[in-house]
Amino acid sequence: MEKILVKTGVYTLIVSFFLFVIFFKREKEMEIDEEATMYEITPFPEFFFQIFRYSVIISIIGVVVAFLYIRYLKDEFYEKE
Repeated sequence: MEKILVKTGVYTLIVSFFLFVIFFKREKEMEIDEEATMYEITPFPEFFFQIFRYSVIISIIGVVVAFLYIRYLKDEFYEKE
């Protein structure tokens, strides 16, 4: 059970980090009026730590879901047999 939880934590951390790097925008577009727009660009250190924070949160959620799955759903499946 520990191996499964550790693998789940590591894999969800890596996958979520890469997905956030790909799909998370570093620049925000703000419309001043109809003709003018302004872009706010997040600095790289702040962008990196923001992505890392979200990845850690998703990793913790993934480990909790895997633990609950192993603890309750798998036990119920084996009890039916």
